[in-house]
Order: sequence, then C-alpha cells, then structure tokens
Amino acid sequence: MWEADDDFPASLRLRQYPESVPVVIDSRFGHGLPVIAANRVPVTAVTDLWEAGETVEEIAYEYDMTPEQVDSLCHAMVRLAA
Repeated sequence: MWEADDDFPASLRLRQYPESVPVVIDSRFGHGLPVIAANRVPVTAVTDLWEAGETVEEIAYEYDMTPEQVDSLCHAMVRLAA
C-alpha cells in the first residue's frame, strides 16, 4: 500500500504467510514487525502462545481469529524457521 504523497510504502504484505491470514509490515503498527493485517496483532504474539502450549481455539478466541487461521499461521512460522 502506498501513500499518495510519499515515495515509501505504508504497508507491505508478506507473501510467505498464508493468504487466509494476511501478514503485513506496517510502520504504524507493531514497530515494523510482522503483524496480522486484520487485527494488527504481532505474529509473534500468536506463535509464542502456540509454542507455549495454548490451544488454537484459545488463541483464536483471544485475537478474534478462526482456529484455522491460527493453525495456518503457526504452521507457516514452523516452515519459515526450518
């Protein structure tokens, strides 16, 4: 996404994440870290809970996501880390 009066993008969609959970880097949110576009939650907030043993249902409820979105996002992180 580009601002009309600026030569720099306001938001960049990261294509290595699933289309069902668009992840962006937006300097206005998340201090430049990847955030979920729909709720502006840092990706690490979701994946850290998942790695700590929280269920996808609990995480989905906490961040207003579907369990499928949480599962898809967490598995994408596993693939990226490998």
